[in-house]
Amino acid sequence: MANCRTHKLVGAASGAVYAGYRAKDQSGPNWWSEVAGGAIGGFFGGPLPDAVEPATSPWHRDLAHSCTAGVTILAMKNTLESWEAACRENAEKSRAIPMVPQGAGFVPVPADPLAQLLSGIVELFWRFLAGFLNGLAAGYVSHLALDAVTPGSIPLLTTGF
Repeated sequence: MANCRTHKLVGAASGAVYAGYRAKDQSGPNWWSEVAGGAIGGFFGGPLPDAVEPATSPWHRDLAHSCTAGVTILAMKNTLESWEAACRENAEKSRAIPMVPQGAGFVPVPADPLAQLLSGIVELFWRFLAGFLNGLAAGYVSHLALDAVTPGSIPLLTTGF
């Protein structure tokens, strides 16, 4: 039976891999930001079913541990993709630093170094969040996959009717 540590580690790995796959078209630093977010999201998503339904007995698995929960997460792919796109769009918007003309040639320079730093931090946050959301979903599904191969397996729908 997989324990919490195993769910966290496998969740982090699956979250990083899935976020990396989803960010395959991103540039190097942006890709790494999303992979890091995916690893952290998977770390928290891996043990999430046991947080919803604590492992008080080997038969604790109900709706949060069911095939239905896994299919629901997989069916939310379009929603997850739209959130991911919104995060990336916000990251791009935060990168736009106000520029001011300077000198005879009107060469644009950053208006304020502090604004540039804050803009970079906000951009990093949004990219990290895009990966985090993908990692959270992948971590949750990895928990179900690990539990499905145990002797108790997971229910198709729920055990509590």
